Amino acid sequence: MMKEYINFNTVAKEHKKLYKSGKTWMAATLMTVGLAGGAMLAGTTTANADEVTPVQSAGTIQAGQQATDPELANAQSDAQKQQSTIDSANAQLKDQQNQLSEAQGQQSSAQQELDQAKQAQQAATQNDPAVKQAQADVNQAQQQVDNQQQVVNDAQTALNNDSQNIQSATSAVSQASQAVDQARQTATDAINQAAAQQANEAQNKIDQLESQGKAQASQNLDNQINNVSGQVTDTQNNVNNTNSKISDLQGQVKDLQDQEKNTQTDPNIKTVPNGVIDYSKSLLENVSRNNLWASNNLAENNGNVIPQNIYVSPDNDKEASNPNVNIAPDTSLPIYDNYYTSKFDGVNAQTGMTDAQKQELAILMMNEINHAREQRGLKPFTMTEQKFNQAQVRASQQSANGLEHNENDIVSAFGRDQYECLAYIDANGGGNMLGLLNNASSTISNMLNADASSDWGHRENFLEDTGDLNYDAAFGFHYTYDTNTDSYLYVLTFDYDGPARNNTPNMMDRIAQYQAMGPITGDAKTVDNSAKINNLNNQITDLQNTLSSQTSKLQSLQSQLQNLQAQKANIQFDLNQLTSDQQTEYNNAKETLATVNDWKQGQLSNLDSNSNVQEALNKLSSAKSNLESVKQTQNEDEAKLQQAKDGLTNLNQVLVTKQSALDNAEQKANASANQAVKDAQKKLDTINGKINDLQNAIATTKATISNAQTQLDKDNQKIADIKNNQKPAKPDTGKDEGNKGSETTNPTNPAKQDDGKKDDNKGTVTPSEPSKDGDQKDHQTTPVEPSKPSDGNKGNVTPSDPNKDSETTNPTTPSNPTTPAQPDTGNASISGQAGHKPATSNNGSEVSDNTDTKPTIVLPTTDKENGSAVSDAQGQYINVVSKDSVASQGSQSGIQAPATPVTTNVSFGTKEGTMMTREEYKAQQAKLPQTSDSNNEKNIAVAGLGILAATTFTTMFGVAKKRHN
Repeated sequence: MMKEYINFNTVAKEHKKLYKSGKTWMAATLMTVGLAGGAMLAGTTTANADEVTPVQSAGTIQAGQQATDPELANAQSDAQKQQSTIDSANAQLKDQQNQLSEAQGQQSSAQQELDQAKQAQQAATQNDPAVKQAQADVNQAQQQVDNQQQVVNDAQTALNNDSQNIQSATSAVSQASQAVDQARQTATDAINQAAAQQANEAQNKIDQLESQGKAQASQNLDNQINNVSGQVTDTQNNVNNTNSKISDLQGQVKDLQDQEKNTQTDPNIKTVPNGVIDYSKSLLENVSRNNLWASNNLAENNGNVIPQNIYVSPDNDKEASNPNVNIAPDTSLPIYDNYYTSKFDGVNAQTGMTDAQKQELAILMMNEINHAREQRGLKPFTMTEQKFNQAQVRASQQSANGLEHNENDIVSAFGRDQYECLAYIDANGGGNMLGLLNNASSTISNMLNADASSDWGHRENFLEDTGDLNYDAAFGFHYTYDTNTDSYLYVLTFDYDGPARNNTPNMMDRIAQYQAMGPITGDAKTVDNSAKINNLNNQITDLQNTLSSQTSKLQSLQSQLQNLQAQKANIQFDLNQLTSDQQTEYNNAKETLATVNDWKQGQLSNLDSNSNVQEALNKLSSAKSNLESVKQTQNEDEAKLQQAKDGLTNLNQVLVTKQSALDNAEQKANASANQAVKDAQKKLDTINGKINDLQNAIATTKATISNAQTQLDKDNQKIADIKNNQKPAKPDTGKDEGNKGSETTNPTNPAKQDDGKKDDNKGTVTPSEPSKDGDQKDHQTTPVEPSKPSDGNKGNVTPSDPNKDSETTNPTTPSNPTTPAQPDTGNASISGQAGHKPATSNNGSEVSDNTDTKPTIVLPTTDKENGSAVSDAQGQYINVVSKDSVASQGSQSGIQAPATPVTTNVSFGTKEGTMMTREEYKAQQAKLPQTSDSNNEKNIAVAGLGILAATTFTTMFGVAKKRHN
């Protein structure tokens, strides 16, 4: 089903009748609007609930119970005033259109009179002797011009032929020039061919001997390089082994020193800012029991790193950057190291999250979404165990892996259609649950704040206004391998359709359950490891001395290797590299090559003496002479053409003189007929001006109706917002886009989220990968300790999008399965669709189905008229739709405007549509007019009414006076 967000900017009838002529409408308009405005000003000063009377005629004034709220009473009073203005202006519009119809009838009659006058004017000139003689003179002059024009045409034809001849001669010159080039090339090829065989044989022998000499020298250097390279490798291995032993011993020393600390004796208890964590327990239990949440206020830094809220950009600037990116803690500091290790709630890189970890991540993500919803005044989602299990089935389906909202798969997983979001979570850097939570938060942040390519459909699903109900939603996860990026990722699903339909426990209650268990602490005792530490330090000293010697030897060998490699890279041929016989053979080949080259150069320098080349040169000379002759003929023909054009100019001047005489004769012959034409034209112009004035007046009246309707809509919306805070449903925009994958990859350890203090980038960044990563073989490796991320921007970090072919779909009706569409260039890790919306169910739901495309205005009412699950939402609803308002939404929602003008439809009763968004409500509430009960305002209203009436009568008197002058 789709939600329609229709602004009823114009709700007025389309009239076809025309308006009567005259300008008294201006005075009538001023009089009507003035009296209505004065009455409103006087009436609203004492507005109260007892004075509000609903209007049941065409319009949008809301009806319902008697108002008791002063603000509601004022809005209702003003709505009645606007309706009065609309009714008065509609009556005036009808009168204006009638006058216009009458004026257009007069226009047709005046046009007929003008046509008859012009016919009489033409007849007066046909029989005058002076006109006939002047016409004969013009005809004779025209014949002379035509004859001379033929002379010009003939001269132009000759000149055109000259151009063709020049083109032919030029082509002949070009062909002759090409023949010369071809003859020279043929002679050159013959010379080259004669010299090539001997020269190639000599050069091949030279190249062969030089290669043999350099190959022998290279082989000698290779033997030396291999020997030294082997020594370098052995020594480097020794250095690496020694470093590894030193590092291992230093780690043992640190562990022994940590054990000596009285407050940290349990090896699973680790100190972090603001408390401790227990490696034997989950991330969710640790953060809940020890209150290690980051501040719910994103603008505050309390030193903790586990998020409980997520940034949502303003609705009026959805792509605005997060202003809190530099607020998060600096996780590059050593005090945060204990968070970023696979020992703390680690994730298996080969198999992905366990079922318990999937529940844990779903709770942490839903906790962020619910805090963002609560800050916007929305009810939080629940997440029952049954809904969560259904979501895991949905995430494992192939359509979800392809980011496709397949309705059949959705129904098979949940039993009914769902509102749905699909995306990918990057598994890189997710070696423990904290790293994976950071990656998941980045994906959610993209769907909330970077979703323009999907028309913000994902954002709307997460921020759905559920009224007073807690909808049951769940996240689903499926671990898969992406062959395009050669990495693992999680398919993420988010689905809901209404309140919980089962009695399974709400998983979101686990946070409170953990809190009730009390904080995690560790028992303290005294430990003395000094003897062990001293022994280890002695071993470290011995190894460091060994390392120094090994490093010195390694540097010497590396220097030798570099020198040998440089010699091989720059190896040059030397005659001494050959045997005595090879040297003699080499010198003979060099001499032969020089002799052949000398003969070749001599032949090429005298190429034009070749007989074939000489013949081609003679033909080229003849073609050039012919071209010069044709150009001379063209110059002569150009002079003849100019002479003919000069004669034509003179004859045209004579023709102009004769034509002027004819015009004068015609003017004298039809002087009286001309006046009749002028009079008829003047009459027609007067009527046309009158029609133009009426059309302008009609436009002004329509603008008055539109402005009053706009204010009426605002008043009605304010009334609706006071009584009901529901918002309209959203349109379905199609399917998502994304990547697929099926293989395994290297495990990665969790990376810290960026802290934003070492990079000026204001956007979101990808969490850095662990610094250590083994060689990948068959996509399986041994996990290593996670490294910290770069300390870039804090806040909502975004993982790199997988390189998948993006897909979008055209909006479809929810009752049919959505189908894949063409590639899109949006965010590849988020579905390219605007979030899936379920089809309307015949069985009803907890919220009224959107069965109409009309916008909804809420009026005060009782609960009796609403039988849905949201029956405590009060108010009656008026559904209003017009051609203009529907057409304005057609391009976005698929609504088709009527083919012909339609009148406003108004229906009273229970709400069948959907509500405005909270942001629209707040914007309109701020613009609503205010009323007052002060006596001063009463006096001002009465005085204003009197002044306006006087002005109106003065205007009418002035118009009447003008007509009689």
